[in-house]
Amino acid sequence: QEWGKLPAWSGLRPCSPDGLPFIGPFSTPSNLIAATGHAMLGVSLAPITGKLVAEIVTGQEPELDIAPFSPNRFS
Repeated sequence: QEWGKLPAWSGLRPCSPDGLPFIGPFSTPSNLIAATGHAMLGVSLAPITGKLVAEIVTGQEPELDIAPFSPNRFS
């Protein structure tokens, strides 16, 4: 086997400095909504993240308090 030609692969796990995902609208532009940074829990948290984003997009009050997940919390 030739070791010099192995395929490269990287499984990125985006996460925030505090370990919480980013869910919610950015301050600018206000029509940009974040749903990222779930690290290794992306698939597990996808249903509730999708529900929260759907509520935000349709102008409903999110079922959960999304303040801790604000994409603006480090700015």
